[in-house]
Amino acid sequence: MQRCLTRSGLQALAAAPLSVPNLSRRCIAVQRPALFHPAQPQHRRACLGATPPASSDIMTLPPPPVVDVKPQLLSVAPMMDWTNVYYRQLARMISRHTWLYTEMVVDQTIIHSPFTDRFLWFPPEQRPIVCQLGGSDPTLLARAAKIVERYGYDEINLNCGCPSDRVAGAGCFGAAMMLRPQVVADCCKAMRDAVSTPITVKCRLGVDNFDSYPELVNFVRVVSEGSGTTHFIMHARKCLLKGLNPQQNRTVPPLRYEWVWALKRDFPHLQFSLNGGIITLEEVAAALAIRNVGSASTNGTNGSGASSSSEAMGEGEGEGEGEAGGEGPCSSRRSGSGDGSGDHGITGVMVGRAAYNMVWDALADADRSIFGAEDNAATSRRQVMQRYAAWADTMIGHWRVEKDGHTSPNVRTLVKPLLGMLHGEPRGKKWRAAVDAALKTAGTVSEVLEASFPVLKPETLDSPPRPLGKLPQRLQHFAVELPQTPEPQEQQQTEQQQPPGQQPEPEAAVAAA
Repeated sequence: MQRCLTRSGLQALAAAPLSVPNLSRRCIAVQRPALFHPAQPQHRRACLGATPPASSDIMTLPPPPVVDVKPQLLSVAPMMDWTNVYYRQLARMISRHTWLYTEMVVDQTIIHSPFTDRFLWFPPEQRPIVCQLGGSDPTLLARAAKIVERYGYDEINLNCGCPSDRVAGAGCFGAAMMLRPQVVADCCKAMRDAVSTPITVKCRLGVDNFDSYPELVNFVRVVSEGSGTTHFIMHARKCLLKGLNPQQNRTVPPLRYEWVWALKRDFPHLQFSLNGGIITLEEVAAALAIRNVGSASTNGTNGSGASSSSEAMGEGEGEGEGEAGGEGPCSSRRSGSGDGSGDHGITGVMVGRAAYNMVWDALADADRSIFGAEDNAATSRRQVMQRYAAWADTMIGHWRVEKDGHTSPNVRTLVKPLLGMLHGEPRGKKWRAAVDAALKTAGTVSEVLEASFPVLKPETLDSPPRPLGKLPQRLQHFAVELPQTPEPQEQQQTEQQQPPGQQPEPEAAVAAA
């Protein structure tokens, strides 16, 4: 096999930011067109086995765009098979400022893959973006983090909450990591020492019988003190590794939002984001408006950190006021440091499947109502869907084209993220049926939309984002019913009860990927 780039070209690539697929990686020799950055089709990719390009034909990488990275007030949760590069592109077209997370990528998958672009490449406009890693070996995670850093991610997140038996069982990471807080601390420290990209942790409130608040406090304390990690994304449910499948683990264990606000009370110097059961932007705004829930010195008061619901809620919450434009429920949060450390509020809210199944409703007004921008990124569903279709058409066959004409990705894969754009809208079911019919013959995403749009009413496609409505009251009592701050004796007893962990076998971790 021949080399496709000169040594000087490779040195230039190593020093340049990665805004196109990784040219320094070898690509598998299959029948497919040259890969390219979709926004710049003139930038061809030369593969091993192809004729080496002339020196003047070696592509130059454009500088990364300037991104207005706002605090992580709202983010979309990492979801396997869902938050791929195609969905994230659609979400970014709807909201400029919402933070996006990749699917979980196993450390050994990154280390041993000959073509890491398939897992890590993203168009630069998708920033701010976080790469979530899975693993339990500090050395392997550090190696994987070095590769991830080259792609320009804003953060790297360690998965300590996935309940899948393939991950927590055979792979011995995910939610099972919460049983071994010192291992989590070692993993985060190894990554922090290896890269300059910030490291965060996403976890549950507990696992199986290790589900008390003192045990959760011990986990956060050990990880934060042992690694310097300052941001924890808390899925406000425990996880049952035995007895419940992953879907049941998302709904059956009860939500305990009050534990997340209690963590902020007990660790005021750390940042905590709330995940689990939050569906609408109104609920996001209501959660961000809750503040003054207590202080680290409050102990044994069983929630006396907020003397009343009106004291715990932001101004306007109790009255149901939720208008955007800088005066809404999040305006006080935006005027501060952005991490909630001054008012003992949470840092942000992470939305899961609602942000995929009804992506327009979940994100369309986020820039204005949550982040305080003057306007939203998108003006209508039609605008977003047509822009996405134009981008998606350039991605057809981006990774592979087989001899029989099959492409990766294909049109059906690229259309899938659009199906949540018309959730709950009139004729939405008919539109999805029309999309399915068009997919049998259409060669591009644009053709699918052209064939299916006539089914919909024009006002459905052209209506602007729905402004933020009345804020719900259901989160209010969580901020005034906090668990007691555990005594030091309880924390010591918790440490003694932690079960010894087993290091995962490499074969098991690869199988879990």
